[in-house]
Amino acid sequence: MSTSIARERHGRTTGVGFDLQGALRVQRDLGLLADRLPWLQERAIRTLRRRLPVEARRDIQAEYNITATRVRNHLVASTYTDGSSPRLAGVRLVGQWKRGIGLANFSANQTRKGVTYRVYRGAGRSLAEGAFLARLKGGNVHAVERGGAMRERQYRQRGRGGKIQTGTRTDRALVVLYRSTVAQMLAKGRRPERLLEFSRRLLEQDVERQLQSYLRRPGAT
Repeated sequence: MSTSIARERHGRTTGVGFDLQGALRVQRDLGLLADRLPWLQERAIRTLRRRLPVEARRDIQAEYNITATRVRNHLVASTYTDGSSPRLAGVRLVGQWKRGIGLANFSANQTRKGVTYRVYRGAGRSLAEGAFLARLKGGNVHAVERGGAMRERQYRQRGRGGKIQTGTRTDRALVVLYRSTVAQMLAKGRRPERLLEFSRRLLEQDVERQLQSYLRRPGAT
C-alpha cells in the first residue's frame, strides 16, 4: 500500500490518496478461494471507504478545536479502479480546498479588544484584534473585520424620538476571517501515515474476517 499527497498550484493540498495494490497477501494455499480473493478485497475496500472518513475526522478533532459536522462536510472518500480491471483498486480521501474554516467556528468570543478563539485543543486562546462577530446576509455568524475596499452603502435607522433616518455612509467592506482548510488539516504532520496504517490494518483484518466466515460455511472448500 502507498500513500500520496496531491497538490495544485501554489502548493495547495487537495487530498491524500491510499492505494491498495499489492498490500493484501494471504499467506496460505488458497486453493478454490483464489478466485474469491478479488471479491473479498473489493468488499474490504468498500468497508474502508465508509470508515476512513470517520477515522480521519476523529484524528483531526483530536488536534483541532472544531465540530464533527464542520470536518465531515469538507471530507470526501471515493473508490477507484486502476484501469486494468473493473474491480476496485483503492480508496481516495480528499480534504476539500474550499475556503478555510471560519474563525467563528473555533469557539470564538467577542471581547472589547476583538474576537478571541482557540484553534488547537488544549492551547491558549488567541486574539484577532479589532475583529467582531456579525450575522451576515446568509444568516450565519462570522468573525469579521473592516479591511476590504472602501464602499458606499445605504443605511436606515431609528434616531432620537423614534424618527427614521436614512442616508449614505462610506466605510470599508467586511472581510470574513478564516483559518486552516480541512485539506491542510488532513495533510498535517504524521496524519497521512497514521491514516495509512489504519487503512492497512482495517483491510487486512476485514479480508481475514471474510475468509474465516467463508471457511465456516458448509461446503465452502
